[in-house]
Amino acid sequence: MTTATAHAEFVAQRRCYLGGTDLAGLIGVSPWATPLSVYLDKTAPEQAKSKDSLPMRRGLFNEAFIASEFERARPGTVTYHPKPVVRTDWGFPAGASIDRFICDEAHPRTPVAVLECKTAFGFQSAQQWDEHAEDLPDSYYTQCQWYLAVTGLKWCYGAADTGKDALVIVPIKAVPAVQAELIEAGLRFWTDHVLAGIPPEPTGTDSDHDALQRMWPETVPEPPVYIEDPLAEGILSDYLAHKFKAKEHEAQADLAQQRLQSIMGEHEQAVVGGWKLTWKPITSNRIDSKRLKAELPEVAAQYSKPSVSRRFEAKESS
Repeated sequence: MTTATAHAEFVAQRRCYLGGTDLAGLIGVSPWATPLSVYLDKTAPEQAKSKDSLPMRRGLFNEAFIASEFERARPGTVTYHPKPVVRTDWGFPAGASIDRFICDEAHPRTPVAVLECKTAFGFQSAQQWDEHAEDLPDSYYTQCQWYLAVTGLKWCYGAADTGKDALVIVPIKAVPAVQAELIEAGLRFWTDHVLAGIPPEPTGTDSDHDALQRMWPETVPEPPVYIEDPLAEGILSDYLAHKFKAKEHEAQADLAQQRLQSIMGEHEQAVVGGWKLTWKPITSNRIDSKRLKAELPEVAAQYSKPSVSRRFEAKESS
């Protein structure tokens, strides 16, 4: 079985339970997941966003290396990759897709802790890992507490390869109060949304913008649906108010930008009150698509790729 096939099977199994990354999305500390995206992942996998990406493949590939380096940094320990641990005694399927269990050499298959392996390249990502303060990103802390709750173990070690000379290793102790809140959030989500078939409210993020595009790929052009609902009217009022404010603010920002440009004149750079301003010429080469279609229609058709998305607008009805 190839790595890609094994990972695809793992993803399919993971959709049957709430895991650590799901809980991070449910409580609002994940950069990648939201309640709505988790809902799609569990109820409509064909509409869920593909999680295959270069950073994810890199992270999966580096797990074995990070585990090996953890063993090197902690003599007397061994690690192994277990199957997902799933329990249903909380009223919903709760799972832990653990990177590695940590054991001692005398009992190499008796877990004493959880190891969470992360690849944290890049300045911003690396800065969030602090070994001395025993701090790591909130989304990973949530994962660790969830895995400890599911397994009943007392310690989880977050181990990150940040590109430095050694791993950043952060020990996380089980906190029952935090775990109880996560379990309650998981039960509420599973009951109120997954079992009830009711999608959660969107959160205004790019992730939910994509999720809403995927939820209704097929559309009904005509006739318009008439919504007689005070709630919808209130939401529309909020939308229009914020939309007009955004346009007004954008116009004011454009005016201020132009005034600054007139002050800078021919200078490409300026420093004002501790801010560095740049106004540089940029040269870009673009394909003349209109000419290409006119002179070489076969070539244009061969390299054209349709892109479909739904555009939202609000106009006064006649």
